[in-house]
Amino acid sequence: MSVFAVFYLTVFLLVLFAPREDKLNRGFIPCTKQLAEEIFSCAENKTWCMSKAIVKNTWCDTLVVLDGFGAWVRGRQETPWANYLFTPEPLDAAQNEPDAALTEFYAENPDIAGDMEKLHQDRQKLEQDIKAATEQDLAGKNKAAESLKAEIEALAAGDVKSTENEKESQDE
Repeated sequence: MSVFAVFYLTVFLLVLFAPREDKLNRGFIPCTKQLAEEIFSCAENKTWCMSKAIVKNTWCDTLVVLDGFGAWVRGRQETPWANYLFTPEPLDAAQNEPDAALTEFYAENPDIAGDMEKLHQDRQKLEQDIKAATEQDLAGKNKAAESLKAEIEALAAGDVKSTENEKESQDE
């Protein structure tokens, strides 16, 4: 168990100190991108889905470390860590610059978190209003149903009396 824990901690530290951006997408970068895609695609049962994605990412990172060790043993690289601890090639300047439309959007909407909170409060108020209107509508329908039931019972009682009166007049 200790060997497993030390190996896991070692992989964790290697991922922590590895480059996060590289023009050639080397090292742990593809694993991290795959993790992000899987986490964002979780729609149902999010906790279980995210846990599976994290375990899958850990396995991917472990394979990167083992591939580096194997390449070193075969003589294809100078050190076991050369495939994930390297000097990254910078991304193109166009990729590092934020999108002009996005920058304009943030300039026009400086308090996005506040706006989202207001939307959340408005949604809750709307849900309460809909619930109250539905309950009021249901109460009105129940009242109308009771009124109709009373009228039907009154009419039925009137029909019974008229039927009895007809029988009495036929008997005479």
